[in-house]
Amino acid sequence: MAEKPPPKPVSPQDWESLTEDFRHGGARREKWSCLYPSLAELALSSILKKEFPFKIPLVIFLDEFSHLLFPSNSLSSLLDRLVEDLRTIVQSPIDGVHITYSLKEQMMVSTTSILISTNSVEVRCTAAVVELLLAVINRPNHGLDRHARAIACECLRELEKAYPCLLSGIAGHLWSLCQSERTHASQSYILLLTTVIYSIVSRKLSISVLNTSVPLIPFNFPEWILGPEKEGSGIGIGLNYKELRRAMAFLLEWPRVLTPFGMMVFMRMVMPLAVALDLQPSMLKVQFFGMINSFHPVLCHVVLIMYSRFSEAFNEKEKDIMRRLLFVSLEMQQSLVFRLLSVHWLMGFLNRFMVHGGDMEKKKSIVKMGFMFYPRLFDPLSLKAIKLDLLALCSICIDSLKARSGSDMFVGEGKSVVKLFQDGLISVSAFKWLPHWSTETAVAFRTLHKLLIGSSSHSEAHPSATNELMESAFYSHLKGMLIDMILEFQRLVPVIVAFVDRLLGCQKHHWLGERLLQTMDENLHRRVVIDYRIVSYFLVFDRIAENKTIPPRKLLELLTKFMAFLVEKHGPDTCGKSWSHGTKVLGICRTMLTHHQSCRLFLGISRLLAFTCLYFPDLEVRDHARSYLRMLICVPGVKLRGMLNLGEQLLGISPSSHSESFFSMQSPRQYQDPKKYRNISSYIHLERMIPLLVKQSWSLSLLPLGAGNKSKSFCGIRDSEASIDERELDASIQFQITSEDERVDKPWVPLYVMDSKVSEILEILRRHFSCIPDFRHMAGIRIKIPCNLRFDSESFNHVWGGESPKSRLHGVEALPVLYATVLKFSSPSPYGSIRSCHIPFLLGQPPVSDYIPGETALLDIDDTYIGSGEEEAYKAPVAIELEPREPTPGLVDVFIETNAEDGQIISGKLKSISVGIEDLFLKAIAPPDIPEDALPDYYLDLFNALWDACSSTSNTGREAFLLKGGKGAAAINGTRSVKLLDVPADSLVHATEHYLSPFIVSVTGEHLIDMVKYGGIVRDIVWKEEALGLLLDANTSGSELNRMPLQLTFTENEDERESQVGINKRSIGCIEILIFLPPMFHILLQMQVSDVSTLVQIRTDHWPCLAYIDEYLEALFLT
Repeated sequence: MAEKPPPKPVSPQDWESLTEDFRHGGARREKWSCLYPSLAELALSSILKKEFPFKIPLVIFLDEFSHLLFPSNSLSSLLDRLVEDLRTIVQSPIDGVHITYSLKEQMMVSTTSILISTNSVEVRCTAAVVELLLAVINRPNHGLDRHARAIACECLRELEKAYPCLLSGIAGHLWSLCQSERTHASQSYILLLTTVIYSIVSRKLSISVLNTSVPLIPFNFPEWILGPEKEGSGIGIGLNYKELRRAMAFLLEWPRVLTPFGMMVFMRMVMPLAVALDLQPSMLKVQFFGMINSFHPVLCHVVLIMYSRFSEAFNEKEKDIMRRLLFVSLEMQQSLVFRLLSVHWLMGFLNRFMVHGGDMEKKKSIVKMGFMFYPRLFDPLSLKAIKLDLLALCSICIDSLKARSGSDMFVGEGKSVVKLFQDGLISVSAFKWLPHWSTETAVAFRTLHKLLIGSSSHSEAHPSATNELMESAFYSHLKGMLIDMILEFQRLVPVIVAFVDRLLGCQKHHWLGERLLQTMDENLHRRVVIDYRIVSYFLVFDRIAENKTIPPRKLLELLTKFMAFLVEKHGPDTCGKSWSHGTKVLGICRTMLTHHQSCRLFLGISRLLAFTCLYFPDLEVRDHARSYLRMLICVPGVKLRGMLNLGEQLLGISPSSHSESFFSMQSPRQYQDPKKYRNISSYIHLERMIPLLVKQSWSLSLLPLGAGNKSKSFCGIRDSEASIDERELDASIQFQITSEDERVDKPWVPLYVMDSKVSEILEILRRHFSCIPDFRHMAGIRIKIPCNLRFDSESFNHVWGGESPKSRLHGVEALPVLYATVLKFSSPSPYGSIRSCHIPFLLGQPPVSDYIPGETALLDIDDTYIGSGEEEAYKAPVAIELEPREPTPGLVDVFIETNAEDGQIISGKLKSISVGIEDLFLKAIAPPDIPEDALPDYYLDLFNALWDACSSTSNTGREAFLLKGGKGAAAINGTRSVKLLDVPADSLVHATEHYLSPFIVSVTGEHLIDMVKYGGIVRDIVWKEEALGLLLDANTSGSELNRMPLQLTFTENEDERESQVGINKRSIGCIEILIFLPPMFHILLQMQVSDVSTLVQIRTDHWPCLAYIDEYLEALFLT
């Protein structure tokens, strides 16, 4: 349904709201679009209402939005209505309330503007408007409406400019009105007549400007305005020079009545008229040159424009113009804008005069006057800056005149240019150098740049200009001055470097910047004092290191001395300085490695880096120096420069406080083709070093138990006080927030009596749980999954357009390389935040048939990066660190971001890494005060205590054990299970030794102990050689028992002991295993081993892991 149009405005408040909507634009304006023609009609009718107070704003509104309110399809009728309103208002008497002069003037202006902006030549409407305006101005010397008559003249002038020669037929009447008018409106009359004459001359119409036979009112619309076919109808072609010159003579007598801005408009038309009518320019000079001595900048500007147009007529007046401009710049009472303009005009005047001036002596005298514009001490800085620009221009003019004349000028042999800069410098910097960020310093160096390259044009390619500049006295003075400034004013080093950078960035003057850097390298190193202040010169050293034309030997010697100084002065109070300064020195070394050939700086920079690796006190600086040294030795020069040129920040790493840090290089962002990233995991592989026994394809996760759930089948940590981190905890752990008083004062908790055995168990468990960190309040227990990262060279080159391993290059150099690789990890499983991994560089893995034996020895950078075989050289070790919040298998998603040799950024997702239940197996945490030889007994006691606590008849279920930190407490709610394994004893012992040996706490049974000890893998456990509980039936021989499998008999609890005796009769021993599952759970395995089968009793305080343990045992022993 279409939106209902808004109601038509009636009251002044409605019109005011409508005006605001139009000026706001957008939807507020569009809602009125359906009423555009009717809005103009309503506005025109409202203007004529006598009691309507919103008339003038409404007239301005019609003028401002005439392009919308006066559409072309209804333009004629609306213009007729507008002209009628204008006639009504203009002819109405003034009452001071409803009809005022302001309303009449605004109505005339807006009507004229609407007629011109709509680009409509409606003869009837235009003639009617012109006639009304002529009626207004046809009352000269009438004092009351003089301003209205001036406005009417301006409206007629705009119509004449829009439609040239519109008023040419009544030029005689306009001349008469100009002669009669004596009020301040005479300026508008004069400008109107001048505009009409200008149109006649530009169109070359033969019209008499003295003829008054054509009546002024009614106005007759000229026929030649209507189109080209009517042009010249009844009008001759050719100017009436006599009458036009007479009119010009009349106009030239009236400049005294014009304001400065009126004079600007008047002269813009008079100068072309003087040229067209062949008038003498001296007439204009005599009449208007005196305005140069006025105190208005517009009048001075008029004289300068006239001089640029008729320079021959102003011969011998150049000195007068310069003298006047000099006085204006010196007069403190003048406005700053006028003083700035005077110097700006003088620069343009001097430049024009040098190009189009007269003889040589005259030019010399003019240039001499330019040196009178020295900046004064109390001049504003902007005025000082433009005066210094003028002095630089004068020095350029001196050099130009000297080259043309072949003789020395009054300025001597170039020493005056030095003195020129010194004197200007004193006035700018107030006899001292200010900081580099100050505007005064920027102005001084801007002038220095102009003086230096002023005579060396960018368009000049002749070498003579270069030789002259190098041999000039100013250049010699500049070199010494810059060296002295660097040594004396360290705070000016940044602006000096910026000055040199500006020269280096210019193609024409690049050689000049290089020559200055060479001068600094020759003179600066031997004068620098080795102390902490040398850091101020590092910006200069960095530019010297970038320049290939400067040998790096001196700079490397200086940096080596500075590093030795840092090592000598290192102490507790200078740790930050040592790190900061050492990092900056390595940044300069990196710049050298980037811009110079390795053979040119190998000896010096290797000594510097080796000294840093051995003796520098900061570890980070030593590591970065070692990395640079390894790359210098192992990576070829071309690849090394390409690697170091990649940028300032690695992908995925937040920028450090120092951009020169080794891991702070940012690769340039390039366009990424999405097709190249789809199968990135097909040639870049992250693989586990140790494969999983169980390919876990499912995971059990529990929702948090509700408050109303009375089940106590699963219990977790309970805080002794409220914690703000509850929402971060695992979904499978239930937290009960209780205070100490509530826990103690609960009346429904019954008291119970414990014996010495239970007390001993509780003491062991309290001691054990006090060593387990509460991951909610401190760092939890972390596990590591070792992996290898590699990529296939052949597939990589095929996708990324690299070179084949066999093209052009041979051996290791032909293989692609990945630089600055970042691996990011994430997981939906409860593993906490996973740290990213950074790999500096990785060499591509060649095809199997193309392995290069022997050449991989070149890559032996570190033993940790190289394996036992040749293939290990093409792999990078990666350790994924997890902080499990729940012992649950899962997947870790891997994202890679890396850089190719050509600067391309490669990013995408790799295959996920599986996390199995065996990755979570850890050895139980032992208290730090237990001696190493007592650990086996401690683990056995802990196993027995947990075994008893996890039984269904345990008396410890209501006990809460405080965790490390004292804020959280854990309660044990055990679960048990049993599994029968049909596997021989030898196979079971072999598998247990290889996969579960770190977790074995005791072995019972003489025969079983012999089997385990024979393997030599299991050590530091409790050996129980006595066969406790292994009772044989008298009617059954040992050989028969060995051949009989173990059987399970499911009975009630009270008969369980009898069934266990039956099992024990056929067992050759027992293996007890204690496994800790982070963050705080346990798995207890008791293996009753026989020759042909094994019965495994399982107890745990985390029942969801029973399903994973069942699959793990089957994979371990039955596959």
